Amino acid sequence: MAVAELALPVRLLAGGGPSSPDPRVLRAMGLPVIGQFDPAFTAIMDDVMDLARRTLLTSNQRCFPVSGLASAGIEAVLNSVIEEGDRVAISGGAWFVERTAEIARCCGARVIPFDQLGPETKLLVAPSVDPASATVVDVQALARRCRADSVRLLVDATLGLAACPLRVDDWGIDACVAGVDHGVGAPSGMALVTYSPELESLMRARKQPPRTSYLDLLQLQGYWSPERLNHHTAPTSLVYGLREALRLVLEEGLEDRWARHRRTGESLRNGLKTLGLQVDGGLAFANVRPPSNVSEGDARRRLLEDYGIHITLIARQTWRVGLLGADALQRNVERVLTSLEKVLAE
Repeated sequence: MAVAELALPVRLLAGGGPSSPDPRVLRAMGLPVIGQFDPAFTAIMDDVMDLARRTLLTSNQRCFPVSGLASAGIEAVLNSVIEEGDRVAISGGAWFVERTAEIARCCGARVIPFDQLGPETKLLVAPSVDPASATVVDVQALARRCRADSVRLLVDATLGLAACPLRVDDWGIDACVAGVDHGVGAPSGMALVTYSPELESLMRARKQPPRTSYLDLLQLQGYWSPERLNHHTAPTSLVYGLREALRLVLEEGLEDRWARHRRTGESLRNGLKTLGLQVDGGLAFANVRPPSNVSEGDARRRLLEDYGIHITLIARQTWRVGLLGADALQRNVERVLTSLEKVLAE
């Protein structure tokens, strides 16, 4: 029996990530697939690294994507730096801590509470925006504390990159990873990773090889360098899309892009409060608690089926609402608020 061609509804992704790629990003992904070491493709790889440095505001030589989501970026750093028994502290909400602790233990780390952070700790892992509370973390304060105790800082900037201020070098961040499908506006499937020369030195000084070869950053950096180590085959079309998404970020300008997300975030939060909803979190996000007489499942289903709007359920009776990347526009704010008002009234 014949199978119909794929057809999908158009949705407004208003759940604070992932975001809808700009049409120009989708067009780039439809370009012809060429060999991974074709000079035309390696030139694109070089473009991606240069654009990523300018987006992360770093001069690190090592700045490239890994094939996988943000958790793959975190695991790549931990896998490459941590040796058996090294102490790793994790800051953030319970969900982020639990998920990251599981990765750290798989890499051989001894996970300690954040309040035990001290000179014997090798690494602190923290989000730039906590995924559960949607609060913006004071990364600069964490970096200062880490420097005082000679602890290395790894930041997961997935929710914040290109939507909220982030300055890797100026803030003293030793390593930063970020999924590219939120504020950056690229398709899901890759995560940017950058790290300092000092962190690379720790990777080279380890006594035993990393537990997994696939997420060994020393091998991956060889693939993304003039050496072109044949470590794996990059997802060619995703790299096209990432290059175009990063190009659009810098074409708009980081400061202007941060300001656009701040404006739409403020407008969305004010509108949600006007609807009588309890709102918390930090720009450009809003954690929303619907009234107790509203069925969270029915309301989200109505938003999706009747109005084509997706919002994220992050906990019982708690939604995350936010517009990122190409979706962070005032007309989309109005669409979300108008549709939500109708659903709540019904």
